[in-house]
Amino acid sequence: MDREFLEVELPEMDSIYFYAYLAMTFLIALRLILKSQSKYKTELFFLSFFLISGNISEYLTFSIPGVSFFEIQPDRFLFFLFSFFILKNLLFPKDSIKLPFGWSMPWFKIILYFYVFLVIASQAFHVYHNGIAELITNIVYAINILIIMYYVRTMTDQETIRIIGTTIVIGAVLASLVSLIQFAVDPMFLRVGDQRIAFGDMLRSNGIFISEYLNAYFIITALSWVLVTYKNSWLKLFLFVLFSFGVICAFQRMSWLILSIVVFIYIVFIEKVAASKLVALGLSGMAVLIIAFLFFRSDIMNSTLVRQRLSEPVNSRAGYYTTAINNVGKKPIFGFGGKNNETYYYNMLMITYDRDRATGLTGDFHSGYFSTMFYYGLIAFLAFVALVISSITFFARLLKKHLIFSIPFLVALLYGIGNLTNTFLLDAFLCILFAIHLGIGQRLKELHQETNGKHPIFELDKKNLWV
Repeated sequence: MDREFLEVELPEMDSIYFYAYLAMTFLIALRLILKSQSKYKTELFFLSFFLISGNISEYLTFSIPGVSFFEIQPDRFLFFLFSFFILKNLLFPKDSIKLPFGWSMPWFKIILYFYVFLVIASQAFHVYHNGIAELITNIVYAINILIIMYYVRTMTDQETIRIIGTTIVIGAVLASLVSLIQFAVDPMFLRVGDQRIAFGDMLRSNGIFISEYLNAYFIITALSWVLVTYKNSWLKLFLFVLFSFGVICAFQRMSWLILSIVVFIYIVFIEKVAASKLVALGLSGMAVLIIAFLFFRSDIMNSTLVRQRLSEPVNSRAGYYTTAINNVGKKPIFGFGGKNNETYYYNMLMITYDRDRATGLTGDFHSGYFSTMFYYGLIAFLAFVALVISSITFFARLLKKHLIFSIPFLVALLYGIGNLTNTFLLDAFLCILFAIHLGIGQRLKELHQETNGKHPIFELDKKNLWV
C-alpha cells in the first residue's frame, strides 16, 4: 500500500497552546450565554463549549478516583450533565412538554430507539469477550445519543436556536482558520490527531479535530446554518469562502463531494437561482479547477489522494467491506461485538499487514454501515440504514413548510453520506452533532404544527434570531 501517514513524526506543539485555546473558547461560550435570555444557560454553556472546542476539549479528560476503566471525557460529561437535568425535571417539573407516542412519533425516532437497543444487546451478548468496562462505556455512548436528542428538543426555543447556530458557526470559523494555518504555516499548529499526507510532504488539515474528515464535516454543518439563516450577503459570501477553504485543506474527497452536494441543493432547490447564473457559476468553478490542476498537476498525480484513494486496490477498502459481508452470516443477530475477536484480527492482518489495525488500535471498516453490520449484526445494519433514510426523508418533506428545516435535512444527508466511507457510530462527534439537529428538527416541527407556522421562530427577518 502507498504511504498514507507521515513516516517521521513531527514535534508536537506545547500543551500550553491547547489550554490557551480552551480558555478562549470558554470565554466565547460564557459571553454567548451571559448575553442570552435562555432558561437553559448552564446546559447551553457546556454544549456551546463542547461544540466550539472540538476534540481539543479532550485535554480536559480526567479519571474518576478509584475507577480506572472509565474516564470522564467531554461527551461523557454531557451525558452526566443532561441526565442530571432530566432527572431534576422529572422530580421537580417546571415546564411540561408533550411527548409524542404512537403514530405521532417520527419514524426515525422509533428506529433510533430500536438501533440503540440492538447495539446494547450486542455488547451485552459479547461481554465475555469485551469485558464489563467496554459494556458500560458503550451503554453510556448509546444512551447519550438519546439523552442529547431528547434534551435539545426540550430546550429548543428561539434563544436555543440562536445560541446553537451561532456556536456552530463560531466553531467552524476557528476550525477553518486553524486548518489554513496548518496547511500554509505550521502543520502541527493545534493538531490533536492524525498526521495524514495530502500531497508531497504536506499534511491534511485536521483543524480542531482528531481527523481531517471530521473537521470538514463540522465546517459543512456550519455552512448549512450560514446559507439558510444569514441575511447579510457579504458576510454570507465571506463565510462561504472561508469554510470552503477549510474543507479543501482537509484533502478528503468525500468532504469535497458533500460540500458540492450541499451547495448544489441550496442553490438549485432552496435559493432557486436562475439557470443562466447556474451555468455561469458552473463554468467558473470548472475554470478554477482546471487552472489549479494545471499548476499543481505533478503534485496531484503523485499524491496519496490519487494513487491510493482514486485507484484503490482490492486489499484496501474493498477488502474491509468484503470482510463484513462474508462474515455477517456467521453471527447475523448480534454480530461480533466489536474489534476484539479473531475474525477481525486475521482479516485485517491479511488486508493491511498492520498489527495495530488488526488489534483494533487504529482504523476500522471505513464505513458506518459495514461497521454496524460486522459489530452489531444484520438487523442492526438494517436499522441503521432505515434510521438514515427515515431522518432524511422526514426533514425533506418539511422543506415545503419552512426554510429552517433545511438545516436538519442537510445535516442528516451529511451524516448518511459521510458514513459511506467513514465510521460515525454512537461514540462519534458527528453522531452527537446529528442527534442535536434531530432534537432541534423535532421541536421545530411541533412548534410549526402548534402555531400553524406563526411562531416567531419562523420569522427569518427577526433581528434577535438571525444575523
